[in-house]
Amino acid sequence: MLNKRPLIADNAGTMTMLSDCPAPAKAAPSLTDEVVFDYWQNKAAESGDRPDVTIRDTHYLDLEIGKICTHLTPSDRVLDVGCGTGITTGRFARHCAEVVGVDFSPNMIAIARDRLATEPPDVRGKVRFECGDARRLDFPDRTFSRVISQRCLINIPDRWEQAQAVHEYARVLAPGGLLLLSEVTLQGHERVNHFRRQFGLSRLKVHWHNTYLDEPAFLADIAPVFKPVDTIRFGTYGFISKVILPLLCAPDEPSFDHPLNAVARQIAEKMPDIEGCIHHALFVLRRR
Repeated sequence: MLNKRPLIADNAGTMTMLSDCPAPAKAAPSLTDEVVFDYWQNKAAESGDRPDVTIRDTHYLDLEIGKICTHLTPSDRVLDVGCGTGITTGRFARHCAEVVGVDFSPNMIAIARDRLATEPPDVRGKVRFECGDARRLDFPDRTFSRVISQRCLINIPDRWEQAQAVHEYARVLAPGGLLLLSEVTLQGHERVNHFRRQFGLSRLKVHWHNTYLDEPAFLADIAPVFKPVDTIRFGTYGFISKVILPLLCAPDEPSFDHPLNAVARQIAEKMPDIEGCIHHALFVLRRR
């Protein structure tokens, strides 16, 4: 872990200290890089190439992938950080010139490479996978025109190291390039719980191996190198899947593959947001 807050370089090379915004509650002392690494290594070994290895809600994932792909162009060189088993990487490759998938779990990368062998030749030729750490990317400056990162930062247990990863995203992005960053946030989690409380539902589970982003502090921290373009919340999907569906299924827990979630996805494609009622946020950020 870093012993001090990292400095972030802006496009002119000026070094800026990260903001002094109050940090979210510290992760439990037992939550370390090694613990999170072991969790994902074991998860990959147990789950193999199942489509829900890294996120169980595949209907939500489809919404997110669809929106991300609208920001890709045929000429883009893309870095997919925290690519997991490569399911999304292959889908991104259909919309750009090249994709490099990076994950810190060798087990995940092994599955991704096996999966790639089953893709059509035109996709295989655009994709490669490498083991790597989001905080120390092994690529030259300004290599990519797009960086995609889906729920990677929340697997880094320290806020300042989360910011260091974004510093690396900025370093490998060309000026004007886009960072497409999807994370679970403290504020989104609480918005969903607000609606659940109104209907007598229990709070959403907090995953022990994740450290959710504090949105205002995070955006302040990255302001020297990234300009916000858009923040996308599929609140319609969240309200149906996290409020209406649990009410329909009570006292049983609903499954992620419940038919109503498929309907929620279709509705959210046309009417994306109701009151921001979703714990995920997709940030579209432009490199300064």
